[in-house]
Amino acid sequence: MPCNFFLVLKLTYPCGKTKLTSTELILLEKLIGIKSRKTSRKHIQLLLEKGFLRYNVKTKYYIIVGFDKIRIKYNWEMRLAFPITLKNHQQLKAITGAVIYGYLHKDFYRKVKREKSLQIKGRSYHWISLKYNYKIQAAPVSVKGVNAIFDIPIATASRLKTLAAKEKLLKVQKNYSDTTFSNDERKYHKKINEVQNFVLKDKKNRLQLIDTITPLFNFCKRKSLET
Repeated sequence: MPCNFFLVLKLTYPCGKTKLTSTELILLEKLIGIKSRKTSRKHIQLLLEKGFLRYNVKTKYYIIVGFDKIRIKYNWEMRLAFPITLKNHQQLKAITGAVIYGYLHKDFYRKVKREKSLQIKGRSYHWISLKYNYKIQAAPVSVKGVNAIFDIPIATASRLKTLAAKEKLLKVQKNYSDTTFSNDERKYHKKINEVQNFVLKDKKNRLQLIDTITPLFNFCKRKSLET
C-alpha cells in the first residue's frame, strides 16, 4: 500500500529526506513486505504525484512532506490521531477500520450529548452527565453509514470492521430483532420490501440490526495547525 510505504518512510527517516538508494529500498521492502522493486517504484511515483514526496534534482534527495503540510493541502482540520509505529504499521487496514468506526462512535455520543437522548431500533441512548464515560459504552455504527460518509464500499467497510475487531481494536456486538418470522413471512418481506438482512438465529428467522461498536483504544491529538 502506498500509504504504508509513506508511513514507513516517515518512521525510518525522521530527518525528512532520503535518496532512496538501492540499499535503502531493500531495507524498506523488508520492513513493509514488498517483494518487487517494481512495486516500490510504483509507490514512489504515486506519492510524488499526490505531493506526499518531492524530488530535489540538484541534491538528488526525496523530500518526505510533513503531516502538517499535508493536512493544510487537504484541509484536514480534525486533530484526532492514532499513533503508527514500526511495530503496528503492518496492521494499517485494521487501524483504518478502528479509526473510522472509533470516530463515528465518538460522533454518535456528541449527538447524544447534544440531544440528551436518542432512540435507535427501540434502544435508548442517554447522556447521563458531563462526566459520563461514553468511551466504554457501545454505539450503533452502520456499514451503510460508513459508505455514505466516507464513500467506502459496504463490503470494504465490513471487512475493515472485522479486521479491527480481530486486532482487538474494536469490540463488535451483533444485534438481532426480538421478533421472529416464519419462512413465508421472510420470503414475503424480501419480495415486497426488498429486506435482505434476514438471518437464521437460534433456529429462527430474525432481522439483523445495526452492529454496536465499542472502541478498545484511545485517540491521541496532534498539535493545532499553525496559522
